[in-house]
Parts: sequence; structure tokens; C-alpha cells
Amino acid sequence: MFLSTVGGLRRYAAWRSLAKPQRLGAPVYQPFGLRRQYSTEEKSAPLGKTEKAESPAESDQMPENGGKKERPPGTYAIWAMEAVGATAAFVYYLHLYTDLLKPEIKERLTPEKYTPLTLVAKERLTHDTARFRFRVNRPRFDGDQEKLVDSVVEQGVWAVDVKDHAVQTFRTYTPVAYHVSESVDEDTGARHGHMDLVVKRYPSGSVSRFLHDTRVGDQVEMRGPILSWPFGNKNKSYRSIYMIAGGTGIAPMYQLIERHLASGGSGDDSADNGPTATELRLLYGSQSESDILYRQELDALARAHPNRLKIQYLVDRASSSPPAAAEESSPLIGRPDLKAIRQFTGGFDKNTDIVLVCGPDPMLASVSGVRPINAGQGPLAGSLRELGFSVSSVYKF
Repeated sequence: MFLSTVGGLRRYAAWRSLAKPQRLGAPVYQPFGLRRQYSTEEKSAPLGKTEKAESPAESDQMPENGGKKERPPGTYAIWAMEAVGATAAFVYYLHLYTDLLKPEIKERLTPEKYTPLTLVAKERLTHDTARFRFRVNRPRFDGDQEKLVDSVVEQGVWAVDVKDHAVQTFRTYTPVAYHVSESVDEDTGARHGHMDLVVKRYPSGSVSRFLHDTRVGDQVEMRGPILSWPFGNKNKSYRSIYMIAGGTGIAPMYQLIERHLASGGSGDDSADNGPTATELRLLYGSQSESDILYRQELDALARAHPNRLKIQYLVDRASSSPPAAAEESSPLIGRPDLKAIRQFTGGFDKNTDIVLVCGPDPMLASVSGVRPINAGQGPLAGSLRELGFSVSSVYKF
């Protein structure tokens, strides 16, 4: 549109310059850089017949316009339209190929400060446990903030601090899922994604009650990622990882299982039986079959990787009614006590293996001892100590 307008103005200016009577001896305006021409009357008319010859005094006088060259009509209008067109083209380029003109992208993870994230979905998994999905964004081109986030996530199991702004306290939760799309929203210049948390409501838990009372569309302040346990260390690899989990303690185990299997291949024999393939063993305790979280997802991973993932479920009591869908693995009745753990860790090698534990405090006290708040791992206790495990062979989430 701008180019056609500028072209029209140029043609109009050329017509005006040709249609206007020219002063004898004045240059005829040529709009597109043609050579200078003079009127034919100036060359053919004899001196004294058409105009009076200038006297020496008259020739020394300053012209009326001060000696400046006159610009053709419409010059300033053409310049203005060219400037407007160039500016519009530059702005269009910035909008199409950069994000300089886009609004600031919010809801981005950062371990340096708390960031409000919007709750976009809430799903009840059991009578007291729900899955919360929060929106997470990233810019079209990753900056230093995204590189810092990726450097933490790639190292191993990670978590986020969730703040209850009402009482200014926080609790650390491990996401079970984190995904950001590769497609870009051209209106905002952002890549949209989500992060899932599985949280059980405790009567005395301030943050858990705060999350369960949160409605879709509300924002919750979070800080992270925070590295919980590094498994991406190239200098340290495990032959087997033994995981003992209870209730929502499945969260770090599920994150580890899914990412570890995904990084080791798609489940083919060459990937699952390779020299660096780590065997994952999970002992997962719940109150009943209906309380087993992420059972379908875990069973699907076990079917896809039968040589790398072994799962054993434990329930406190048998279910009065069978699950809606038939499950491949039948849980054992019991708890992760000394007998169950001895059988589960029968093939443990302290030189090549490690035991991970996560669950409610009563379970931790029985299995490995409770982990102190902000004070490292604490002493090893419970069944694992009785079985002769050392502190260096056990990690408590």
C-alpha cells in the first residue's frame, strides 16, 4: 500500500513539473534521474528578441531565492511517505521476526525468586489427593533464565517451593510432569506449557490446605527448579536403583522413572539391555488399591520396559470392590516392614546400587528414619539400618 502511494505521488510531481510553464533557461525537472535538459526556446531565440540581455550590474545581483536551488513540487510529501513506509516495514519486521514488541512473558520458572503461576486444571485422584496443573511459559528464544532452569532440570530429580502467601510459609513439592510446547504463540511470543503437582490434603498442613482451596484461575507463587537428587552425573552410574515410596511419595520416584526410561531409549532390547542401562525397582505402599496413585501410568511404563522397570505394590487392606479397570499387577497385602524390605532389596550391591525413600513421616520413621528439615539427610534408622545399609547407600527425599 505504501509503495503504491509513493509511486503515485512521484508520477503526480512529474506531471506538475512538465505541465507548469518553465522559466526560460530553467532546468526541466526529470523525476527519475534523467539528464538535465533546457527548453528549446532558449537555444533558438536570438538575443534581444525574446528577452533583454542582462547588464553586468544585473548579473551581479543576488537572486531572489538567495541562490538556493528550488525543489520540485511534492518533494516533502514524497519524503514523508517514504519515511512512513520504511517505519511501517521496520515495525512489521520486528513484530514478525523478534519479540521486542511483544508483552513481557510472565509465569516463567526461576530458582531465584517466587513467581506467580496460574492454576489451569484441578483433578481429584483420591478422596484426599488431587493433581494440580499450573501454566508455565517460556519465550520463543531461551535466555539466561531458561538456561539456568534447564541446567537444574537436566541434573536429576527436581522440586519447587510452593508458598502460602496468606501465612508466608512454603513447602517443597516434586512435580510429576513438566512439559513446554515447541510451538510459539505469535500474539505473545511465548511457548506455553504446564507443570503438575500431586498433593495430599493434611488437616494440619498449611500449604496443602491452601492448595486444595485454590480454584482454577487463581495464582500461586512458586520458586524453582531446586535440585533434589542428581542422577545425571556422568561420573556416577548405578546398576540398580531401589525405590521405596508411600502415598504421594511416588512423585519423585515417578519423575525419576519416566525421565530415566525416556533418556535410555524407547523400550527396545538394545536400549533396555545395554551396558549402561540402569534397572529400576519400585516398592510402592498405599492404604488400599484405590489409593495407588499413577497406577495406570506406572503399569504402562513397566510394559514398555519390562527389563528395566520392576514394580511391586503393597496395600494395608484389601479393596472391598475391585478397580474399575483390570490391572496387570496384583498388590500384596502388607506394609513396607522389615520382611518386605529384606525381600525387596535381596540383590542389593552397595558398590553399584542405591536406595531412595520417600513418603509420609510415619513410613519414613519405620523404613529409614525421618529426614530433618533443612539439616541434610540425618542419621539412618528403621528397617534399612537393621538390614545393614549405610548412610551413603540411602537417600531420603
